[in-house]
Amino acid sequence: MREEMESESLLHKADMGRKIIVGVIDTGVWPESEMHNDKGYGPIPSRWKGSCESGELFNGLIHCNKKLIGAKYFVDGLVAEIGDFDRTENPEYASPRDFNGHGTHVSSTIGGSFLPDVSYLGLGRGTVKGGAPGVHLAIYKACWLQLGSCSGADVLKAIDEAIHDGVDILSLSLGSKVPLYSETDVRELTSAVAKGIPVVAAAGNDGPSAQTISNVAPWILTVAATTLDRSSNLCRSRTRLFRSSLPTVRLSANPNNTMEGKVVLCFTRETSVTPAVDDIIAVRNAGGLGVIIARNPTHLLLPSRNFPSVAVDFELGTDILFYIRSTRSPIVKIGDSRTLVARPVATK
Repeated sequence: MREEMESESLLHKADMGRKIIVGVIDTGVWPESEMHNDKGYGPIPSRWKGSCESGELFNGLIHCNKKLIGAKYFVDGLVAEIGDFDRTENPEYASPRDFNGHGTHVSSTIGGSFLPDVSYLGLGRGTVKGGAPGVHLAIYKACWLQLGSCSGADVLKAIDEAIHDGVDILSLSLGSKVPLYSETDVRELTSAVAKGIPVVAAAGNDGPSAQTISNVAPWILTVAATTLDRSSNLCRSRTRLFRSSLPTVRLSANPNNTMEGKVVLCFTRETSVTPAVDDIIAVRNAGGLGVIIARNPTHLLLPSRNFPSVAVDFELGTDILFYIRSTRSPIVKIGDSRTLVARPVATK
């Protein structure tokens, strides 16, 4: 509780970030998002030298406002590397508009405006905001859906433009696998730091095991995610349990599979989210009612994709497996989702 109060006090002392301009280098922005509304905003800082570029489905005169004060896109480097976009297989917008969604997510997390009465399918209803809801945002689209690519030349050009435009802080939620230094040499960011512009970069989506952090240069403020004070309940009743002893994709392709109408228990050693998502899709396509995935608990939370699913650690997964093997008709209960509000707890 004390940590939360201190955090709120710091935010108010900083006046919610008002008059601060944050440059975001990512996949663009969806300007219609209410997280980018400028209600209650004062004038754009006079020191701002940037602009809003128009392009495909993006009108700089209409889509920018007192919060979203800048929007540019950079693609020449990527085109030089791979040729022109194949729009049939890789739809994109030749403009600052975000097709991928990642850039809109990042800019909303940084400085999304207060937005009341928000929920996920009716759950967790409340007010959502970014970390500093008063900041102005300048978007630099240098990453594209095509091959999931951020050309080094485009990122460097975006950095130079952001410095020239007058951003106060530069955010790059971009990363690379080991070896860390790709063609976009992070040493280029020293030019921003030398001009008094702090550079904030993501630690990546891996971890918390060793040697999984990207953006480790000492002149960058590397930001990591945290775990959540949440848990999922698993009750044994009503719906039959089924243990998958083959890859779920193969089982779902078998017309005589036994997953239909059951909850499937899967074990996975994969560290990424993708295999778990594939398991969910396979079970759903095979007529299953839900999935229990036993996996390393230090990895990212499993997205449900609107399908009953729960992630457990290997120990609990083994207990469930023993229950299935020792019970003639193992069953599990699928209940309605509920929002439970307890005493505020700081993230771990």
